[in-house]
Amino acid sequence: MAVTDAAGKVYPLVPLRNMVMFPGVITSLRIGRPRSLAAVEKAMSGDRRLALVAQREAQVPEPSPEEMYDVGVIGDINAARHLPDENVTVLAVTGAERCRIAECVQQVPYIAVRTQPLPEAEEEVPEPLREQVRRLYAAGGEEQERLRLLEALPPSVDLADIIAFHLKIPVADKQRLLAEPSPLNRYRMIVPVLEVEAQIAQAGRSIWTRSREEVGEKGRAAYLRSRKGEIERELRELTGRGAESEELRQRLEKAQLPDEARQEAERELARLSRMTAGEPEYGVAEDFLDWLLSLPWHQSTEAAVDLSRARQVLDRDHYDRAEVKERILEYLSVRKLNPSQEGALLCFVGAPGVGKTSMGRSIAEATGRKFYRVSLGGVDDEAEIRGHRRTYLGALPGCIIRALRRVGVNNPVLLLDELDKLGSGLRGDPTAALLEALDPAQNKTFVDNYVSVPFDLSRIMFIGTANITDTIPPPLLDRLEVIELSGYTTEEKIAIARHHLVPKQLPAAGLKDQLLEVDDDALELLVEQYTREAGVRNLERQIASVCRKLAKEQMGGAYRYRNVDRERVLDLLGPPPYHPERSDRAGRPGVCPTLAVSWLGAGLMMVEVAAVEGTGKLIVTGRAGEVLRQGASLAYSFWKSRAEGLGLDASRFRKLDFHVHFPGGESPKEGSSAGLAVALGFASFLKDTPLPEGLAALGHITLHGRVLPVDRLIERLAAAQRAGIAHVLVPERNRPDVEAPHDFGLPPDLKVTYVGTVVEAVQAALPRAFAGQEAVH
Repeated sequence: MAVTDAAGKVYPLVPLRNMVMFPGVITSLRIGRPRSLAAVEKAMSGDRRLALVAQREAQVPEPSPEEMYDVGVIGDINAARHLPDENVTVLAVTGAERCRIAECVQQVPYIAVRTQPLPEAEEEVPEPLREQVRRLYAAGGEEQERLRLLEALPPSVDLADIIAFHLKIPVADKQRLLAEPSPLNRYRMIVPVLEVEAQIAQAGRSIWTRSREEVGEKGRAAYLRSRKGEIERELRELTGRGAESEELRQRLEKAQLPDEARQEAERELARLSRMTAGEPEYGVAEDFLDWLLSLPWHQSTEAAVDLSRARQVLDRDHYDRAEVKERILEYLSVRKLNPSQEGALLCFVGAPGVGKTSMGRSIAEATGRKFYRVSLGGVDDEAEIRGHRRTYLGALPGCIIRALRRVGVNNPVLLLDELDKLGSGLRGDPTAALLEALDPAQNKTFVDNYVSVPFDLSRIMFIGTANITDTIPPPLLDRLEVIELSGYTTEEKIAIARHHLVPKQLPAAGLKDQLLEVDDDALELLVEQYTREAGVRNLERQIASVCRKLAKEQMGGAYRYRNVDRERVLDLLGPPPYHPERSDRAGRPGVCPTLAVSWLGAGLMMVEVAAVEGTGKLIVTGRAGEVLRQGASLAYSFWKSRAEGLGLDASRFRKLDFHVHFPGGESPKEGSSAGLAVALGFASFLKDTPLPEGLAALGHITLHGRVLPVDRLIERLAAAQRAGIAHVLVPERNRPDVEAPHDFGLPPDLKVTYVGTVVEAVQAALPRAFAGQEAVH
């Protein structure tokens, strides 16, 4: 066969699944994948040649060039036929010559590669070796059929290539034969395989002959069943199949499994020894034993708690968070003094980007334990926690057992991420399965459905994370000690950016040696108008964007600035996408600011009240949630019922429709802490008197006008100064929260007035308009 030089030529490529093509082989291929069909069309429109290369993993649907071997065959298309009922083309191809893939030229709409020839060693294969290969191949199956195949081969075809193509060996072994440049070595490589095939075939023929001679035709089947053990032993000896069982037995002797696990392993190993490798249950039993012997039954790390080291790690990785760090150090102290104490399981709750996952990593480093993160977001199958039963195809242990095998110890820090996003459905409730795993009183004998024997989880330090606790079921929440990580204030974000983010991003952009200074005004602009978040993830992205643009300027010769200020940030990033609410939007009757908290953190929210002619209806707009609507309805009913006593015209509530609006319709709003602000908005509108500039109000209200406390008050007050608020009306029952020590001090020029009723609030906010009016007790 003439061999053409494939050097430097570009060919369309078709990846082969579970198959290795060899030179001289004529075979048919079913082509159905889109890129493969496009490659065939390209080849048919040209010289009808393409590259045929085996992919490494057969289950990959559309392999990339990196997922294929680098040695293949240039094939000639003899014929092509498109099946009418399917999007499939059947090719008849002939392997021409070996080639090496030099580079990938394109991947869309088909893969095209540049090839290099794979030269063969110039050597002669001794005729006795050729004859030995012929004889062994003929003896390894239907002898007459194989002899006819060998006789039909043309002299130019390499016998070793044809036989290698038909051998029943793994793709990786065939690929080694294809990539071998020495013909002599290829013959030597296939001889041991052919010898095993010949011995297996001879053993089968021998047993078959003895069965016919001893019991005749009628009892042959019964006799073969009685000799099944002998056949299996002989096959294991000839093929080496017994090596896996022997290896598993040796691992079992060294594993020192608990008694119950050892009994289960021995029972499964005995069952495995009675099966042949071709049986479906063989792989299931082998995988189960491998899992059982791979688990860290006794392996653990020496977890020594050094409190001073723990404090250093927490301070290094997390800015401020004094209360959270103190609680973690208390937790670690109890663990050190009494390791057997069944303590509460920590669960960090907060907005994305506030450091929940990194806090878990810091705890692992501080305690000298290995760390592993298990993502539970979107999991709605109980088997993901407790494991599948081995009767199911593709069964696996649950995520906890898989994590223990991955880390190799039985006492890691296991972070259960996104606990609030667990689901439930037809396949069970994974949160219910977590109850046993997380309960210190029960998890010493946790039984995974796949492993089916108890495993002690009590040495694991479980830590959970969630954005909110509302969606965590109460029984699971009861097992967790919730530690809230509130959103960072603007001052904290600026400090984090200055001490952590900027020093990290400058060298990442290649500006490590530059004397670059980013001032606080620029960082404040990035925090307030280029990001809207409780954490600092997007802030880090914006700082990275500034550094990249500066690096680009430097490479272009236009780098002139050493200081990055507000104007420089605007020049680099363009107009800011966000414009935070400011208190100066007030100053009109019916408008009252309040301080709202969301997953983005605390910030200013405006409340607007107006009226039009109507029949006394209440309209609420601005993507307000049900609880927020109830707060508006309470404020409306309070003023409607107390109109005459507070010196108002009660007929207005019959002749007008009142409209309460919460601006910023792009984001949903919920909560009842804006009730007092709505009530003050009504008072300002009804008296046609604007509220004082820089005033905001906080508090739930009742139908009779009492003001109830709000949560996360300190975070709200810290956001007040950023929004230009100078005076805040706060519920009287929140006084201990303000006066108690906390992580950060209140702005010194922020005035706080405590109120117990709506009337007290309006008298403090609008003293002239409501002077001398009744109080609510």
